[in-house]
Amino acid sequence: MPVAPSARRVCVDTGGTFTDLIELDRGRLSVHKVVSTPSAPADAVLAALTHVGGGERGGRLVHGHTVGLNALLTGRGARVALVTNRGFEDLIEIGRQERPDIYALHVGPRPTLVPRALRFGIDERRLADGTLRSRASRDELTTLRTKLAHRRIDAIAICLLHSWAHPEDELRIARALRSLDKPLSLSSQLLRRHREFERFSTAIVNSFVLPCVGTYLDQLGAGAAPMDVQLVRNEGGTIRLDEVRNAPVRAIVSGPAGGAAGARFWAGEAGFERAVGFDMGGTSADVALCGGAATVEEETVLGSFPLALPSVPIASVGCGGGSIAYRDEGGALRVGPESAGADPGPACYGRGGEPTITDAHLALGRLPVWGLLGGGFPLHVDRAEAAVSRLAHELSLDVRATAAGILDIADLQMARPLRAFTLGRGVDPADVCLVAFGGAGGLHAARLAEHIGFREVLVPPHPGILSAAGMLLAREVHEEEQSLVVELDGMGIKSLLAGARSLLTQTQQRAPAPAKSREALAAVRYRGNNAEFWVPADRHACESFEAEFERRYGFRQDLPVECLRLRARLTLETDPRARVSKALAVTQTTPTNDVATTLGPGGLPCRPRERTPRRWTKGPLAIVDYSGTTIVEEGWRVRRDELNCLRLRPQ
Repeated sequence: MPVAPSARRVCVDTGGTFTDLIELDRGRLSVHKVVSTPSAPADAVLAALTHVGGGERGGRLVHGHTVGLNALLTGRGARVALVTNRGFEDLIEIGRQERPDIYALHVGPRPTLVPRALRFGIDERRLADGTLRSRASRDELTTLRTKLAHRRIDAIAICLLHSWAHPEDELRIARALRSLDKPLSLSSQLLRRHREFERFSTAIVNSFVLPCVGTYLDQLGAGAAPMDVQLVRNEGGTIRLDEVRNAPVRAIVSGPAGGAAGARFWAGEAGFERAVGFDMGGTSADVALCGGAATVEEETVLGSFPLALPSVPIASVGCGGGSIAYRDEGGALRVGPESAGADPGPACYGRGGEPTITDAHLALGRLPVWGLLGGGFPLHVDRAEAAVSRLAHELSLDVRATAAGILDIADLQMARPLRAFTLGRGVDPADVCLVAFGGAGGLHAARLAEHIGFREVLVPPHPGILSAAGMLLAREVHEEEQSLVVELDGMGIKSLLAGARSLLTQTQQRAPAPAKSREALAAVRYRGNNAEFWVPADRHACESFEAEFERRYGFRQDLPVECLRLRARLTLETDPRARVSKALAVTQTTPTNDVATTLGPGGLPCRPRERTPRRWTKGPLAIVDYSGTTIVEEGWRVRRDELNCLRLRPQ
């Protein structure tokens, strides 16, 4: 059952360097950060839980992780077999014939997660009009089962043409292969939509990450018992552990989705209709597009693989506090994407020896010499300077010039996705707010704003744990889709309304709890056009679609409008915004060094957030929080607003 408003909620976000926890219990907020354990990520989550009494006290655990995403991006997932229609085994390699570089004379093969030897075609074919032309015989399925049993596979993806409209075909094959006792991913269960390449890719990604994520979730569920464990969905809601266990792809970007929710919340509280979230952690930097309402896209690309599920628009770059700086073969200074991570970590953490972005900041006096997390996590200035000095010697530069160069190169890399999410989408950066968070977001926010052209930077309270804090706002949702191909004329609208009512009723019957709110949406397009949008499934669906099409592209087309599928979305909890807003705005109780007036010898002047004045104060200046440090660069000014947010503007 959904958690009552007064019940305990614990939110945990697992990053590459730190695992962040925030607990809200009867209006009281507590935050904790522990070092991540990349080899066994569940250990860090359970260790963080011990700081708030563990799972024995009950309540709900809302979690965001990158276990599946990391497995996908590093290629360290399952050995997957693909079962599809004979003659279509290479569809995942052919793709859409899109060229990543249209001027390249030589284009390499498209990366795939299933080698050719593990793609199995069967004599099963349904035509586009629904006619079943051929069906795999019992003998053929028996032979297929024998082949799969001898191929040392870890998971199976079953992907058939037109199964989005006829899921019974994939279900029949799944029943025949169930005795293999291998995880099965059916494209029709994950995605009820046409465009077979994207649907196949989504099912294969699900199979690729299913074993490792499944093991992780089993460990997490057992260790957190008896808590009600839920994962953050890609678009920002939550999904129960038992539901995501067989469909981990629905929560594959759960960590960044929590950050986007937090950034959107604070932008709205500060009065901004549109914002761009910038989350810089220890391993990577994530950029998210955050409108006043939830901004969701129907397709995203993770690495080289399309994921056709609703997701928050997010782009990542391998540039975080732990990104390693080095001299390349041509003698140039490079930064990342390789990261020192949590183990051994940056040189200043006391175990590693490679120079990183964090070491560069410390060497330049931009981090507190007494350490992170209010002094609870010590930093070693001498080790940071020694690591940067070794690199400086290789480059024939001095230490300060090398450290400054590391930060400049990092800024250039992180500026690319910020430009793509503003100028690349026709948005003037001066018209939107940059919401900076993550342990290192405040260190680069003003620098990046100057690069791109943002006129305002917002650094919310508890910036280093904002992804976890955003999960406090996530509500449990239950969604179902079905195909409905109909032209939206007079009779088509009646079919749309009847189908929406029926789907809402069926979805509520299968939902784990009564809905607090519900909506029916329709995927609509001009006939024969690729551009489709989700609009409310009501009698104004056609008009809503054409208005959205004109807003996006500047014109309308004289073509019939058709619906392709319906989606019912039930929200199973009341909106927690009011109580979360009150708790998040409270000044942190974890102590920082509020006596020091500088970050250290030769370092910037500093003050804790709670002593930052309400009036505008000129930089250069460092604002020190428990979970992050914000640098007000020269030529910038800062003030603390009524919400306890830092507002930065150029002078």
